[in-house]
Amino acid sequence: MAAQTDRPPADAGTPRRPAFRMFDMVLFSVAAMLLLSQITLTAAVGPSAIFWTVAIIVAFFVPYGLVTAELGSAYPDAGGIYAWVVRAFGNRWGSRVSWWYWVNVGLWVPSVYLMFSGAISSMFFDGNLNFWVQIAITVVLIWVNYWVNARSLETGTWVSNLGAGITLTVIAALAVAGGMYASAHGSATEWSMSAILPTDALPALAVALPIIIYNFLGFELMSSASTQMENPKRDVPRTILIAGALIGGFYLIATVGMQLIFPADQISETTGLLDALQLGFGDSAVAQVLVTALGIGALFCFFASLVPWTIGANLAAAESAQQGDLPKVFARRHPVRGTPTGAAMLTSVVGTVFTVGYAVLFAFTDGAIDDVFWNLFAFSSVIFLLPYIVMMLAFRKLRRIDPNRTRPYRVPGGAVATWLITWVPTVLLGAAAVFFVWNPFDFSIAVTGSILIGLAVAVALQEWFCYKSPQWTRERALERGEDPDAATQFADASL
Repeated sequence: MAAQTDRPPADAGTPRRPAFRMFDMVLFSVAAMLLLSQITLTAAVGPSAIFWTVAIIVAFFVPYGLVTAELGSAYPDAGGIYAWVVRAFGNRWGSRVSWWYWVNVGLWVPSVYLMFSGAISSMFFDGNLNFWVQIAITVVLIWVNYWVNARSLETGTWVSNLGAGITLTVIAALAVAGGMYASAHGSATEWSMSAILPTDALPALAVALPIIIYNFLGFELMSSASTQMENPKRDVPRTILIAGALIGGFYLIATVGMQLIFPADQISETTGLLDALQLGFGDSAVAQVLVTALGIGALFCFFASLVPWTIGANLAAAESAQQGDLPKVFARRHPVRGTPTGAAMLTSVVGTVFTVGYAVLFAFTDGAIDDVFWNLFAFSSVIFLLPYIVMMLAFRKLRRIDPNRTRPYRVPGGAVATWLITWVPTVLLGAAAVFFVWNPFDFSIAVTGSILIGLAVAVALQEWFCYKSPQWTRERALERGEDPDAATQFADASL
């Protein structure tokens, strides 16, 4: 991840790689960014999710996608955001980004498995499965995830491909279930313009912004593919618009289907998906078989969405540790399979500690699984947003300090356009991070306090890693037989 940050641009005489079709790039982006676990959260926003999805595609996803396409084509480093940040701001910020990427996955894993346990409760126990049993199921699944990560690096491809197909099937089923319920009972949600357009703008923004921005992150996974496109200046903007429209459209299809069955304030964050399918299709024998099959498919999708992301995050952490950005324990690999067992083990430890810790906290305050889920999800999401804020600032700085770099795709416009494309998404990302922690219109001291405590721990560890990183970088370089001074060439760069 870190080793290629000083790689020069590809020579013009290098044989051209096979062209990457726009169709391939769109499909990959949709498969990577359309998550079944996000549907209930989007539906819980209410009818205004339609307005906010369109607005965020225009104000956030399009400029963010264009920026990642330029950075990926100009700097096609293996490290992605990490490499771009190191180029702009140095190794200390690279250490922070490495940590953020890894720890957010460690916290996201248990939040998705809490949904998994909630789905089991809804499918087989009429929603009455004991709180601590659901926590136990979540912890077991966290360690199953470790086993998969330690077992093979080849698992992620077929799991994620199958999961993408099942995700689209479940979304289509939600739309059908919503239509069936509305035709028999009427819509559970009012679909007037006053409901769709947010009249109380700030309260609506506080709810919708963090969830919907989260839905559109991940395009950087495909950013460097623009170097393989026949006409990136033409195809990249088209790809971003088509992918954004498809991702937003699929989320909205599922959101509307769910809201036809339940009003937004009655949608459970953990069991809402299965609840909607069960109520929408009814209680006939055929419907029960169909819902069970869809539920099992949803369970697989929850698992499938985690496998490639955790494998990628753990591999990146292992490579960062080899470079010296993280402690050496992250660099441990299986002696035969080469899998990142050290990072994977720590991912499971972090997930277990925070799951049990938050469960104890909310058990004392009469909380529910939904409360534990939201805290873990919000905590992981705040950390997930941070690399993107720094990435947007890195785009602006690299434009300034490296103006002559060959850019197969370049975001159009002059200085004013560059300023807007940098700062509008940056401000939206910052606001989303704040609203994940603190909603001034729906404040809970237990939620905000527990997230802030977790963030304080994460930041303290992060800054200790930054302090130790120059020493670790020199040690790793000496172990590889390299010049330690060359390995720390970026260490003094800072914001």
